[in-house]
Amino acid sequence: MRNKWAMIPLSLLVALILTVEPSVPLYQHYSPQWLLLTVLYWCIREPNSVGLIVAWMSGLVLDVASVGLLGANALLFTLSAAVVLGLRQMLFFTGPVQQALFVAGLSAIYLLLSLWMQGGISDLTMLLHNLVRVASNLVAWPIILMVFHLLRRRY
Repeated sequence: MRNKWAMIPLSLLVALILTVEPSVPLYQHYSPQWLLLTVLYWCIREPNSVGLIVAWMSGLVLDVASVGLLGANALLFTLSAAVVLGLRQMLFFTGPVQQALFVAGLSAIYLLLSLWMQGGISDLTMLLHNLVRVASNLVAWPIILMVFHLLRRRY
């Protein structure tokens, strides 16, 4: 990839915008976590360029943009990136379905920890919202793979 240094920050910026401002506000709680998925994609594809520091900074920017608990997303992004970087060799050579299932499981853990940090782990409605969000992450992962594959091939 010739323009990797422009592609990575630009894709993270677009993912941040999609995460903070979903197209339909009614479905905000159900939309995929585009920024998390993008960070995980780049951790698998470009681990020398996107690692724990970029994951932490992305989570911190999301915390500031979403006016949430400062540092919560930063911590969870860093933990998610650490898991992906540790299993990168396995994930790199698995198919999109296995990667999507892994990312869905990781995002389920992410969302449960996030809910626990906010004190809403006993709220059944929030648990169901998060379950739907995990399913949307599962569906969005092959889309992320396809879009970035086309972009990497073109640029």
